[in-house]
Amino acid sequence: MIEGKTVLAIVPARSGSKGIPGKNLAKIGGLSLIARAGEVLARIPWIDRRVLSTDSEEYAQEGRAHGLDAPFLRPDDLSHDRAGALETIVHALKACEELDGLIYDLVILAEPTSPLRQTQDIESTVKSVLKSEADSAMTVSAIDTKYHPGKVFRIVDGTLKFYLSTGPTVTSRQQLEPLYSRNGLCYCFRRATLLTKGALITQNSIPVVISRPVVNIDEPLDLLWAEFLIKRVPE
Repeated sequence: MIEGKTVLAIVPARSGSKGIPGKNLAKIGGLSLIARAGEVLARIPWIDRRVLSTDSEEYAQEGRAHGLDAPFLRPDDLSHDRAGALETIVHALKACEELDGLIYDLVILAEPTSPLRQTQDIESTVKSVLKSEADSAMTVSAIDTKYHPGKVFRIVDGTLKFYLSTGPTVTSRQQLEPLYSRNGLCYCFRRATLLTKGALITQNSIPVVISRPVVNIDEPLDLLWAEFLIKRVPE
């Protein structure tokens, strides 16, 4: 509990990844992606419950070995690659509240595919919600200006077209508006945001900007990059 608010942390880990088979058991720095998420959450004493939402008993066993409860397996309709994040989180929240006989005020989501998570990322995200009237908060990283919409192209009938009409006027990166992408380190939602507003991101969601290098694991090359970074970024 933090500032009188009960906190549920959810680690979503669906099996059946196509890019990397058994992805959430892949190891970075000697620990699986599931283990890394669980061990960071275990270091935060004010989290009331830490659960793994998975459809795999093998994943569940890995979670239990690293500080995560796995009191249920996901139903089939939340176990395919088109399952919605909101539906998955709400399922875990309702299941835990029924099992625990407790209402959770805040819900943390920690994606195992973002393995360079630090406790301060979670603490900053939760506290940013508590200190504001925000519906939710999430960690974000600045987009490299090489991939900024103002500098990228479409291919139309075999020719290059600027994606934005302002593209031809961009001569330096200083002209580009800073843009950000979600990095998966931490999300924090108010219960009402999930259950009443039925949303993860609203007009009243706020950012927690992460300036150090992070990585999301989608392809085998990402595992190598994460292994490289984890040896150079202090935990």
